Amino acid sequence: MKKNQDIQSANQKKRIKTLLRDSVAVTGTGVLYQGLHDNALLIEAPLCDFCRFCLDHPKTASLCRYACKRATMESLSSGDAHYQRCWAGLLFTTIAIAPDNACCGGISLGGFRGMDEQQDIQDTVQQAIANISERERTQFMSRLSSIKEVSPSALRGLGHFLLEASISSGMNSERFFRRQNEKYRQQRSIAEAFEDMRKTDVLPADILQDTHDLITFLYTRDRDSVMRFVSTYLARLLMASNWDLTKLKAHARLLLAALSSREILQGADWPKVLGRESRRFAHVERATSTEDCCYQLSRVILAHLDGEDESPESSLSTVQRIRNWITLHYSEPVTLEDIARGIGASPSTVVHRVKAETGKTTGELLRDIRITEAKRLLASTQTPLSSIADMCGFCDQSHLTRTFKTCVNLTPGQFRRLMNFGKDDI
Repeated sequence: MKKNQDIQSANQKKRIKTLLRDSVAVTGTGVLYQGLHDNALLIEAPLCDFCRFCLDHPKTASLCRYACKRATMESLSSGDAHYQRCWAGLLFTTIAIAPDNACCGGISLGGFRGMDEQQDIQDTVQQAIANISERERTQFMSRLSSIKEVSPSALRGLGHFLLEASISSGMNSERFFRRQNEKYRQQRSIAEAFEDMRKTDVLPADILQDTHDLITFLYTRDRDSVMRFVSTYLARLLMASNWDLTKLKAHARLLLAALSSREILQGADWPKVLGRESRRFAHVERATSTEDCCYQLSRVILAHLDGEDESPESSLSTVQRIRNWITLHYSEPVTLEDIARGIGASPSTVVHRVKAETGKTTGELLRDIRITEAKRLLASTQTPLSSIADMCGFCDQSHLTRTFKTCVNLTPGQFRRLMNFGKDDI
């Protein structure tokens, strides 16, 4: 186990170093990687003399590392490059590095001084190092001339490049960062709505009336009005639920039920509407935080506004939709009822269609999809078996090993060694 973890860590470090080298080759500016949960520090020259000196100096090294870690968390939260000033007032940009959507650290590029900031930087540094010896102060101040100047647009361009490079290299997932950014922008809009309500001394939330107003907006198809109202609506839902996730989901259920009732009263097909409601609420129900719940609910609202009848999957066969749903959720505990609710069909329909078209039970189909993903991870990564078991929805490593042996006639370890034989081995 320890050996596999060491190999995985070495491979990840190698990929990060490659990304650092590629970034320097394009930008001509030094970059560094700072581990989030450890003191790993990888530097790719050329850093300016001042930054290099600060990172090595015992009085300032911890300040530099803290700035990088803080910027990493901000980047992960916003799903975008984060722009910040360090203890010395220098500008830098950071992007989080999150293989498999789990942040391990961040890559920072900088530091720079803004236009006409040379004197301001000198004053900031002098004040910050006032308590060290004169000789050390001289060493800091003499290196300020190595700091490059940067324009705001150029700094933004460097940040965007870093993010795109991390996605192109496979270190980061575009989908994950896009969702993070959407959530971040939504939370900012909700915060602004709270501030507006505070200024106007708004009355306690009347959720039934707010839901009626939202549905009225939705049926006008006025997207601008809806977008303006959604942030306020979500803010009032949060207030009414006192930021309790269970209560927030209950309010979401009320909205979906109201939308379905409106459609049915206007002549829509009852089973179709209820199936769509069930599928949409399944996304909300899986939310693990109030932020994620608000995000999922806003997606449901906009899908209704845009007249989306689920997705392109509506033209797929039942078994294709079952496969697609399982492919998205195989890492989670999955029941027959979950699958049926997810595709808008009855459990008996799921069982009969899977058996008729594949000759397998639903459990066997789920098992095969999990084994397929486990094979991919075993062949292409050095991820520990315990982590693969968790990522693929198995109870533990022993469960993975037993199931894998039954299906493949090899243990996971034997399969990995077989897939990683080199030419010399053969």
